Amino acid sequence: MYLNRKTSTLVQAQEFELSSIDSAQGDADINFALFYFGASKRHKKRRLPIGRLKSSLISAALKFPIMLGRVVPSSDNQGLKVVVDPENPNWPDITEASVDNMSIASLQRNGFAWSRWPRATETIDLAQRPGSPMIGVHIVRYACGGIGVHIKIRHLIVDGNGVWQFYSHWAQMCRNECKKSGGRYFNSTLDGEPHLLSRSPLFDKLLVPPAPISDVEGATVAGHIDRMAQFFDRLYVSRAVSTGSFDYSVRKFTLTHEAATRLKAVHGQLANCSPEHMTSVLAHNIAYVSTNDLVCALFWRAITRAHYALNPSDPNTCMMLACDMRKRVGLPQTYTGNMSFPLVMHMEKSQMQRHTITDTATWIRQQVNILSPEYVRQMSAFMASPEALQKLISMFHPSNSFFSASIVSGFPMFDMVDFGFGKPTHIDVPPYLTPGFSIWMPTRPTAQSVKAPATSIDIALREDIYQLIISDPEFGEYLEVAY
Repeated sequence: MYLNRKTSTLVQAQEFELSSIDSAQGDADINFALFYFGASKRHKKRRLPIGRLKSSLISAALKFPIMLGRVVPSSDNQGLKVVVDPENPNWPDITEASVDNMSIASLQRNGFAWSRWPRATETIDLAQRPGSPMIGVHIVRYACGGIGVHIKIRHLIVDGNGVWQFYSHWAQMCRNECKKSGGRYFNSTLDGEPHLLSRSPLFDKLLVPPAPISDVEGATVAGHIDRMAQFFDRLYVSRAVSTGSFDYSVRKFTLTHEAATRLKAVHGQLANCSPEHMTSVLAHNIAYVSTNDLVCALFWRAITRAHYALNPSDPNTCMMLACDMRKRVGLPQTYTGNMSFPLVMHMEKSQMQRHTITDTATWIRQQVNILSPEYVRQMSAFMASPEALQKLISMFHPSNSFFSASIVSGFPMFDMVDFGFGKPTHIDVPPYLTPGFSIWMPTRPTAQSVKAPATSIDIALREDIYQLIISDPEFGEYLEVAY
């Protein structure tokens, strides 16, 4: 059994205060699905070590004690905290299922389209269950001997960066157990002892003492948040009077390495800015645009054009970008709490219609450049208001011209989640996305593109918006429709 009396004695009593940003994630889970082949030329139908997968999960959770706690009101009843009780740890929820009529190869042939996933892959939302565990793992055995590992972690204790740190640590501990077992199916060139990832107390109020700032920086950040608040107010009013329902589904697009290189070469040069926009570029000392800036610009522009065609009377469009603030506030990358802050940008549709791709990308970069410790401090104060969060959520209404990018393509996912029986065949995000929200992640490297895998973009779209986007010439020049 993966739980025993000795394991329980390793749990220590601890408390972790949650910030307003953490608490705002209370009704959400972060979930990923990892697929592993079980067959090979040598072993037609090998059995992967599920027992070690379970026991190493417990070992990893012991290194991240907040994973074993329960959410309760904070001492002042103004927020939330996580309490770890050594007498009653909140152990991960581990379930199993078998699928006898489907193989991972058949899923692969269908592009891992969610509509083809078997019902046995369905999991229960952790955040919706009273007293729910912080981690839920659902292991699905396929007819080929392969497995699907479906993982959920409560969003209020980690962001995307924290999730992948935990996965990496879990995989590394499982690899070590596999090495000690002498199993014949495992790579002999695995890493040594796992790295003991440091863990700061979760978002110690404002993380760091506010650093001295210039009046210009303070005014810039305050002005941005004030404009964002006013924009939320306008959207909230339009959301309140909206009627009717909208059907949407998750669509998958692919940006190949070749297309990304071409996009950067053609539109990544600041000289391609329009004369109208060049003045702003020079005034804000914009030195470059990233590939992510350009891809965000492509999606935002296409969605805006589609909404404008369907609803020309709505003048506004907006985009929210999740930005990792660890480096900017002096925290190590090994910090696992919520440190991805929303950066909300908005403009009039008519303004974007006049933009080139480079114009929109440099405008995005201009907004990203205001991120600072002062931004974290003021955004934390803004998000502490329940009304602010409610207005932020109103942006997700399908009637709004809205695009949100949560970019996780910076993590070496296929390397991080090798549990000792090979790297995953496929990594995916189960279909939980809300309208306009996207997740970006790298796809499996191909033989032709080992060093530069493609990027997969999953985004929830209304059907009418989707049809207009896929017929958009600018968008279609670089993005491919997967399904």
